Amino acid sequence: MQVEDIEFATEWSERALQLMAQHGIPPAPDNYSVWFRYASGRVPELNQEIDGRIASALPIDLDTTVSLQKKYLTEGKLADVTLNTGARLNTELDQILKIIEESVGNSTALGTTVREASEGLTSQSSASDVRKAVEAIVNASRKMEQRSTELEEHLQATKKELNELQQNLEKAHTEARTDGLTGVNNRKAFDEALARELDKAGKSGEPLCLAIGDIDHFKKFNDTFGHRTGDQVLRLVASCLKSGALAGHFVARYGGEEFAVIMPATELASAEAVANGVRETVQARELVKRSTGESLGRVTMSMGIAQFKPGDTAASLIERADACLYEAKRAGRNRVITEFAPDQLPKAQAG
Repeated sequence: MQVEDIEFATEWSERALQLMAQHGIPPAPDNYSVWFRYASGRVPELNQEIDGRIASALPIDLDTTVSLQKKYLTEGKLADVTLNTGARLNTELDQILKIIEESVGNSTALGTTVREASEGLTSQSSASDVRKAVEAIVNASRKMEQRSTELEEHLQATKKELNELQQNLEKAHTEARTDGLTGVNNRKAFDEALARELDKAGKSGEPLCLAIGDIDHFKKFNDTFGHRTGDQVLRLVASCLKSGALAGHFVARYGGEEFAVIMPATELASAEAVANGVRETVQARELVKRSTGESLGRVTMSMGIAQFKPGDTAASLIERADACLYEAKRAGRNRVITEFAPDQLPKAQAG
């Protein structure tokens, strides 16, 4: 819930400032962004690298911070990959233009050789003259063929390079929209997808549902067993959501311990069935602490579902789904609450 998100952010912020002071890190914005993410424990690879530097007594100066940002904070990585791709594309395009120019030049040279040879032959030309003309044309043709082969190989290499650039850019784009801890879509990707699906539903008239789920008593669980075990819970829930969602559904980590599922072309009853299936799967999974094998019991989650109505915005649909989630929490947790479908609304609530 939002209050718990604020509590987590406050805790991580205080922890980040303490760590920065402990290691003599100036409280600059770039430094803070890295240490806030470190305090949250949401990027295990970042924590491992910082822990390794601390253990080895290596400095964590501004250059190191910038490097860590580029390596682990996905928006920075996407920007760098995009800039790098642009520069490399310019280089490859220059190479392609040179290949085209050389091909035109070779064709022109061959044409000139053929023309000069043919113009030099008359009815009085000897067999030796004809042989020399033919040899000139053959030599020019061989030279052009050899150069054409070289240019083709260069063009194939350039094509391969362009394909690699495209793959790198697509990978960076995906990473920038993926939650580093759970592997599902992040909030940025969710916002984009919801806007897109709302537009489609508004134009097509097809049903659209939004489910927002929250892990019950997650803060207490985190405080009892620690953030690393809490991360294990988040990954478990994300896995259950991905396996339980239908084809075409969009699973995202909405924030903190909240997840969301955008369900295009899905009626409210079907959305409720999917949500209950996920909830039951989560409840059935027993948690075990990896380091000790100790059983940590089971976790549950609550979910609220709203259905798109004409005129809905992202904010209005989210607000109603969140209200249903609040009702599920208030009613005892570990349950799914849906709003009325538009055609099921009591007359007093219609319009």
